[in-house]
Amino acid sequence: MVYPVELIEEVRLRNDIVEVVSSYVKLERKGRRYFGLCPFHSEKTPSFSVEPVKQLFYCFGCNKGGSVIQFIMGIENLDFPEALRMLADRAGITLPEPDDNEEREKARIRREILEINREAARFFFSVLAGRDGLEAQAYLKKRGLTEKTIRQFGLGLSPSGWSELTDRLKAKGIPESLLLSSGLSVRARGGELVDRFRGRIMFPIFDIRGNIVGFGGRVIDQSQPKYMNSPDTPVYNKSRELYGLNYARQSKSRKLLIVEGYMDVISLHQAGIDYAVASLGTALTQMQAWILKKYSEEVIIGYDSDSAGQAATMRGLEILEKTGCNVKVLVIPDGKDPDEYIRNNGPEKFKNLVDRAISLLDYKIRVNNNMHNMDTVDDKLKLLNGIADILAGLDNSIERELYIKDYAAKYGISTESLTSEVEKRRKKQQSVSAGTALVRRPVGLGGKIQLPVRMDPRYGELEYMLLVMLCNDNSLLGMVLDRYGPDGFRDQGAKLVAEKLFGKLADNKSCVLAELLTDLEPDIASCMVRIAETKCNAENIEKAAGQVLDKLELLKLEELQQQTIERIKNEKDGLLRQQLGLEFSKRAERIAELKRLS
Repeated sequence: MVYPVELIEEVRLRNDIVEVVSSYVKLERKGRRYFGLCPFHSEKTPSFSVEPVKQLFYCFGCNKGGSVIQFIMGIENLDFPEALRMLADRAGITLPEPDDNEEREKARIRREILEINREAARFFFSVLAGRDGLEAQAYLKKRGLTEKTIRQFGLGLSPSGWSELTDRLKAKGIPESLLLSSGLSVRARGGELVDRFRGRIMFPIFDIRGNIVGFGGRVIDQSQPKYMNSPDTPVYNKSRELYGLNYARQSKSRKLLIVEGYMDVISLHQAGIDYAVASLGTALTQMQAWILKKYSEEVIIGYDSDSAGQAATMRGLEILEKTGCNVKVLVIPDGKDPDEYIRNNGPEKFKNLVDRAISLLDYKIRVNNNMHNMDTVDDKLKLLNGIADILAGLDNSIERELYIKDYAAKYGISTESLTSEVEKRRKKQQSVSAGTALVRRPVGLGGKIQLPVRMDPRYGELEYMLLVMLCNDNSLLGMVLDRYGPDGFRDQGAKLVAEKLFGKLADNKSCVLAELLTDLEPDIASCMVRIAETKCNAENIEKAAGQVLDKLELLKLEELQQQTIERIKNEKDGLLRQQLGLEFSKRAERIAELKRLS
């Protein structure tokens, strides 16, 4: 759908870029900009900047940049209409229904699947509450859940028959195509539709708005698979949702505890730990990490302590650390899971464990320690070298010194020797980082290389600079049009941008860079912001624009001189050669004048 320019601009202006970006990236103010670790490529030193005055973001590492709309498109992997709708919802702005038939159809399907999910949840709840649900009720009671908790989380039971839910929904007139799209029905080998979930305790999965977007199902007996989840659908993506977040985000606590399973989350909430969430059948994803950071000041990982749980914890820690979360690790004695520990020891003891959650660095060293039995000097040496490797990654010098003193005393070595080893590793890391910075290439989402905008090698950068300066000071329009109209642009990308900008200035009499970016492709938008951040910081914009115009004029004149030389060589008409020579002399005078000015 093509939205009115004024409406798009209202959505942009009502979403402050610092507030929006801060939901995903930990920002720190430095001068007039905010800086943080770039969410679009891997880095240890912050090169991602947000400028509140211009309402732009730019990464000096991967050259990605734009307005708040381009940021949401990149971070949420959305196209322009989806990003605009998300920002409009955030700002409380109602967008008109899409006029594109395909978009309208997608919106209709999403609405109908959400309604199907609500109907299914009611059906599952009624089955659990009825005679067929007695065994499941006994199981949930044995697990310590109260009726209030069961109602709060909307737990239910899928009947063991082949197609009871499917038949019920078909009887309400729901077409087979929607039942398949919802993930609640699957097609059997014989071609008929049957229920995906049969004979399982059902856990509705809510998004943060309270919509039921999917389901998880758990068997009561020992059959496999133990858990089954909804597939990805038009309303559900398991890598973007967190079970229990619809409740946990309302907690007065500013922390989130991430655990492994549905029952862990439910038991914790029932015990008063109302900030527990779980990832949905997958390892923690980058998207989930951004969501965790958005809704908390501290994230605590509470995965099981078996080998699989430890591996999941380490992966989760790396993702959360990269996202800028303040992260800790919950250590539960005897390898218990949260649900089991609470049932055996009570909620207060569990809360004490949460309060004593260890830091990311302490957990890494604890894991490293468990790999060595410390019976030999060789084992002790490996452990201490491992500790030195971990401490070298700490950027905060005070924190690094405190840990060095602590671990030196703990393992009976001098602080000087451990400090020396740590510093050796830091110098090596800095050397590697410096070398990497020299060959760094722009990286996009998912680690794919983003090719820079193809730019005319002579005219491109200067033409983009001129356009950025015109955005920064619209009063330059007359001067620019007099010397370099839109037809004069040589770089094809810059020519397209110029046409849009001159059109906006003619219609609206004003246009800032962040507004112009709305009409540009992401790669062109990033190019414009790169030029703005690295090439257009002169205090006197009018003077700087004049200098750019001089350089562009000089390039064109020099180009004409080369062409004239060739024409003189090949021209046999004496009068015409004389005329070409006069033109050459006049241009030479202007070239000399422009070179003096530069």
